[in-house]
Amino acid sequence: MTTEEKIVLLEDLMELDEGELDINANLEDVEEWDSLTKLSLMATIKKLYNKSITVEELKSFQTVKDICDYLE
Repeated sequence: MTTEEKIVLLEDLMELDEGELDINANLEDVEEWDSLTKLSLMATIKKLYNKSITVEELKSFQTVKDICDYLE
């Protein structure tokens, strides 16, 4: 999955229009980065990558790039 595809996936999870998220966006500044989105991301990672993510790992994400890097 390319970085652009990962960003589109995140935009879908956050119910944002394509192109609204930037790779360097600070997640604290994204209103849609809420508990429901975090749970959805955890489920998506499990489904697509067969990988469990811990709450601590989730809390460590500061930017969109952090999430994209995790999905490598």
